Amino acid sequence: MNLNLIEKEIESKIRFYDGIHLTEFEGLSNRWSEISTIIYQEIFNYINDDQLCSEDSFPIRSKLSGNCYIHSISYIKSLDPQGVQIMIDTRLTEYLPAGEEDYLGLEITIFANAIDGELVVCGVDSSSI
Repeated sequence: MNLNLIEKEIESKIRFYDGIHLTEFEGLSNRWSEISTIIYQEIFNYINDDQLCSEDSFPIRSKLSGNCYIHSISYIKSLDPQGVQIMIDTRLTEYLPAGEEDYLGLEITIFANAIDGELVVCGVDSSSI
């Protein structure tokens, strides 16, 4: 299935927790192109994995419109291991007679041990919406 990362009329919410400094946020924001590539790849892999998304149980692949967007982003300072955890809450949509609606939530968690350090995907969690 193809995937389109779209912009919604509402702005994504950005939250900061547990001691995130402005310099850390700015440094990671400068890497947004790299982060969004990771987000896209993780969503693409999820919806095209027959063990995670099929026609037999939720989420049903054929219900997906192919569109997704970023609902919110949270930055959390981590002490063990030391670094920053970025939690990106995405929404995948489906087409309904009344229009396009949210169908599946995927939260992608990325860890960076430094502003310019490697970005590592720590998890992808799903939820029905």
